Amino acid sequence: MTTNAMPQAATAGPRATEPTTPLTYQPNVDIRDEGAVVVFDADMPGATPADIAVTFEDGVLSVRATVPARDLPGRAIRQEYGIGDYRRSFRLGEGFDASQITADYARGVLSVRVPRLAAVRPCKVEVRAV
Repeated sequence: MTTNAMPQAATAGPRATEPTTPLTYQPNVDIRDEGAVVVFDADMPGATPADIAVTFEDGVLSVRATVPARDLPGRAIRQEYGIGDYRRSFRLGEGFDASQITADYARGVLSVRVPRLAAVRPCKVEVRAV
């Protein structure tokens, strides 16, 4: 599983006179198992909540975002800021409650919480002395 936020079609940084071509990036993602929930934190700088889509279908969690071009004043001398889409998918399989998935976006990081169904959550069984 590649976790680098490098474009899939690597190109040298465009010069100020070259048009920028949208690319697709795989955002860096941290995944945490918190027992009852699995948490995905994905770097998506430049996106807004309206630009982000999170779906869970057939056991696959997908996150997508489109980052629009920045309109900055002045003449660009060098442009290295990537413009394009973020896309990443994870096969989780069955055993998750799609109706309870939540997503929050703050400071360029998308955090998706995917709860397990109660029947498949890990649990500790107490051993009693008899």
